[in-house]
Amino acid sequence: MERKHFLRSFAVAAAAAPMLFDACKKDSASSSVTNPSGTTTSAETNSGSSACRVTPTEVEGPYPYPGGEIKNPLDRSDITGGQTGVPLVLNLLVVNVNDNCNVVTNARVDIWHCSKDGYYSGYGNQNGKSFVGETFLRGYQTTDDKGAVTFTTVYPGWYQGRATHIHFEVFVNNVLKKTAQFAFPETISDAVHTHYGVGVNTTRNAQDGILGNSATDLANETPSLTGSIAAGYTGTYTFGIQL
Repeated sequence: MERKHFLRSFAVAAAAAPMLFDACKKDSASSSVTNPSGTTTSAETNSGSSACRVTPTEVEGPYPYPGGEIKNPLDRSDITGGQTGVPLVLNLLVVNVNDNCNVVTNARVDIWHCSKDGYYSGYGNQNGKSFVGETFLRGYQTTDDKGAVTFTTVYPGWYQGRATHIHFEVFVNNVLKKTAQFAFPETISDAVHTHYGVGVNTTRNAQDGILGNSATDLANETPSLTGSIAAGYTGTYTFGIQL
């Protein structure tokens, strides 16, 4: 299977010292969100019911929306864009850790990730391939009155030098408040990538130059997944931001 080489260097980010994040008690930081199948899932903080934490900040990484995220016109919940793969629904919550982890309404959540074969839309020069003008697997949503958004996509593939991941940014009043990346449980990723026929990712989560620089951060940026290859997966995650 053809692979593209990782086109940007993250040496500075890899060398950066792990960041420390404060924890705060929550009154109630859970919300019910509904996926496209009509079932309802409760999205709670990643660290459990006793505390919520600031989501680790990571570098933006490659291939954000060409021209800048604020100019991104792709206001959509379904970001699949014709790409095939194992279905993935992400139920996301945004909370303010400086306000007892109460939900944040009308926050903009941007998402982008590679296809099952490891390519990003909107850019050329990817191992001899160009996807300029295409918009698959990227978009944004604004949180509802429960602080929730839902994205429908496909399980991402991988490319050389990076663990399997998804990029996110959270804006409040057009101000960037969080830049983050998701990791994925490796046992699930290995099974999905074998199913895709692209082989198991040789860069493990703990070896990733961005996600692997702190075991604590890695645990706090890995969503909980349920489901199967046949039925698709549903992930839940809470973004803790500081306002």
